[in-house]
Amino acid sequence: MAIVTLTTDFGWRDNFVGVMKGVILARCPQARLVDLAHDLPAHDVAQAAFSLWSAWPFFPEGTVHLAVVDPGVGGQRAVLAVRAAGRYFVAPDNGLLSYVLDDCPDFEARRIEHADLRFETVSHTFHGRDVMAPAAARLAAGFAFDQVGPGIQEPVRLPLLKARAGPDAIQGRVVYVDRFGNLITNIDANDLAGWDPDQLTLEIGDLIVRGLSAAYASAEPGRLLALGGSQGLIEIARNQGRAEDPPRLTVGTTVVIRRQGP
Repeated sequence: MAIVTLTTDFGWRDNFVGVMKGVILARCPQARLVDLAHDLPAHDVAQAAFSLWSAWPFFPEGTVHLAVVDPGVGGQRAVLAVRAAGRYFVAPDNGLLSYVLDDCPDFEARRIEHADLRFETVSHTFHGRDVMAPAAARLAAGFAFDQVGPGIQEPVRLPLLKARAGPDAIQGRVVYVDRFGNLITNIDANDLAGWDPDQLTLEIGDLIVRGLSAAYASAEPGRLLALGGSQGLIEIARNQGRAEDPPRLTVGTTVVIRRQGP
């Protein structure tokens, strides 16, 4: 039984997600549908790319990951099917799959063109329903990947997720803000191995956080702290509050961690 996950910026107010599920089930009734995220910031490809990247390894081989954050819908961008690490990914060619592809350099990407993978009439505004959902369903049902369409050697890519690490400082950026207001950075906690967590300073905007904490509760309520998060990345949090307050601390904000002492 194939698993199909869905990642979108459609939210739950309208019927867009439900309609895509109907399209999938009509073509692959045995599919098991899993909602990864639907309240992502509208049109924010980078945050959607991070959300998908942090989730896909937890699913078994054969899973089809359908991701639709598509501000260029109706334009010239391609719609891709990708095979990587034994999974399949369906998404617009706008960088949404960047971080997955960075981790899986042996990927194979194809432009979705086979007539059986799309509606006969395709709207200019809902390729998630008319192209991507049918393609995801057919792949889940066993459609031959090499028949999807022509190969694409260089899908659109976002800047690399990995931060720049030096001997005494690591410079990264905020790449995601979760619903609790935690600021997830692209700094790998493993890059701090051997550094004394009590002798670190983290600079974000004009604020400084001293030391790394073990848990959210390590700081008093309302206090800002830094810690290693569940994705293995450094995050900035505010115990029982939102770290993005003040709101200038958001996606793209530069973060520098410095090692103090000898």
